[in-house]
Amino acid sequence: MSKSRYQDEYKASSCFWGTQPAKYIRYFVENLGLNLNGMMTLDVGAGEGKNAVYLASHGARVHAVDASAIALSRFSLQPGYIEAAYRITTEAKDARALEYSNNSFDIIVAYGFFHCLDSIDEIRSFIRKMKSWIKSSGYFIGSTFTSQLPIPDSQSYLSSEALLPLSELKVLFQDWTIIIYEDDIITEVHPTAKIPHQHSLSRIIAKKP
Repeated sequence: MSKSRYQDEYKASSCFWGTQPAKYIRYFVENLGLNLNGMMTLDVGAGEGKNAVYLASHGARVHAVDASAIALSRFSLQPGYIEAAYRITTEAKDARALEYSNNSFDIIVAYGFFHCLDSIDEIRSFIRKMKSWIKSSGYFIGSTFTSQLPIPDSQSYLSSEALLPLSELKVLFQDWTIIIYEDDIITEVHPTAKIPHQHSLSRIIAKKP
C-alpha cells in the first residue's frame, strides 16, 4: 500500500496537502442542506486532516484513519481545529485492516485513498466492504486517480495498477443515488518537488438507498 510512501513527503514539508478542504467535501457541506451535528463519519486516508477537521467544524463526529502518524499529528494546523477537536478521533493504521459492523457510519470519506492501494481488484473489494459500513440513507464522498493520464514521474511511489478506468467509480456506485459525479484533470504543485504535474481523477458523492 503506497499511502505509507507519502512519509518522505510529510517529513519534507510542514503541511503537504494544505488547509483547504477538497472540492466535493465543500460541496457536500454547502449544497446539500444537511444538519451534520452528531453524524458519525469515517475519513479513510485522512492525511493531515483538512477534510476531517472541516466536517467536524460543521458538527460531524469524525474518526480519521491514516497509515502515517506524521500526517495525523498535523490536524492542529487546520483552520478550526481547536473548536472541533473534541469531535475528532484519529487512528494510525493501514485502512485495509479496518473492520466495522454493518451500518456503522452516516458518512464515509475516501478522498485520494483508493489509488494508494495495490490494484483495481483491491479497490473494488474495499468499496464493497465500505458500502456495507454505511447506514441506509448515508453518504459516500470520494475521489481517486484514473488511468486516463499516467502517474507523473514525481510520484512514482504510486502504482498504475491502482488507477481505475475512466468512470468506473460511478459504475461501482450505480446501485446508489449519485448526487454529483465528474471526471476531471487537475494540475498540482506539491511543496516538496515543486514540479507542476497533472492527474486524471473521478469525484463522487453518492447516497445509499
